[in-house]
Amino acid sequence: MTNDRNLDGAGEAGGSASIDGAADLDGIFSSPAVAKRLRTIAPSNYAAAQHFWQSAQKAPALTPRVKELVLLALHATSTALDSDGVRRHADRALAAGASEQDIFDVLLTIVGIANHALYFAVPVLMRELRSLGHPDAELPPIAAESETVKEEFIRARGFWNDQRDVIVRAMPDYFAALAQLSAEPWTNGSLTDKERELVCIGIDCTVTHMYEPGLVIHIRGALKQGATRAEILEVFHLAAMAGLSGYILGAEALYGHDNPRR
Repeated sequence: MTNDRNLDGAGEAGGSASIDGAADLDGIFSSPAVAKRLRTIAPSNYAAAQHFWQSAQKAPALTPRVKELVLLALHATSTALDSDGVRRHADRALAAGASEQDIFDVLLTIVGIANHALYFAVPVLMRELRSLGHPDAELPPIAAESETVKEEFIRARGFWNDQRDVIVRAMPDYFAALAQLSAEPWTNGSLTDKERELVCIGIDCTVTHMYEPGLVIHIRGALKQGATRAEILEVFHLAAMAGLSGYILGAEALYGHDNPRR
C-alpha cells in the first residue's frame, strides 16, 4: 500500500516554504542559548554554518516533509547512527506532515544497507577458499525454495544484481529473511515508490557509504517513477548536510542542556 502524496514541492502549495524554523539553524539546537553562544564566540563562523544549512532547507524541489525523511534516513543509517539527528529529524518530519508510519517506513527501508557488506565479504571468502583448494570452495546451485524467493524479490523490487547470486547460494536462509525485509516497505509501506527511491539515493550517496552500484539502481528507479534531476540533486544536497553533524554535536556537547557551560 502506498500513498499518493505529491513529491514535487515546486508545484505543491507551500512546497518551497518551510515548517516553523526549518530554514534557521537556530531551530536545530536543543535550546536557543546554544545558537546564542555560537554567535557570541564566532559570529562569522556561525553565519557560514547557517548559510550552508539554509542552502538545503530553502531549495525548492522537495517538500519539507520529504527533506526531513531523507535527513532522517541519513542520520539513522548504519554508517552514521547519529541518535541526536534521528530524534531531531523524526520530530521535524512529523511537524512537516509525515506520519509515524512514514517514519518507520524509512527506518525499515534503510536496514538493507548493511547487506552491502556481504557483497564485499562473501566473494573474499570464496576467493580464499578457492586459493586453498578448500572442499567448501564450490557453492551448491540455487535451491528451488531460494529460486522462488529470488523471483518474488524481483517482482517486488524490479531488479536483481549479480552479487546476490553468491549470497543466495552461500547463505540461503539469510537471503530469504533479507528478501522479505527488503520487499516489505515496497509492498506495504506508506511512502510512494518515488519517495522511497529518493531515500535510498540519500543513503547510497552519503559520505559515510558512497555505494555506487546501489546509487545507480535507485537513480534509475527514481527517474522511472518521475523524479526530476533537480529533486535528485537536492537529495545529494541534503546528504552533504551530514558535514554539519560534527558542528551541531560539538555545540550541544559544550552548551546543551546537560553542560554547565550553558
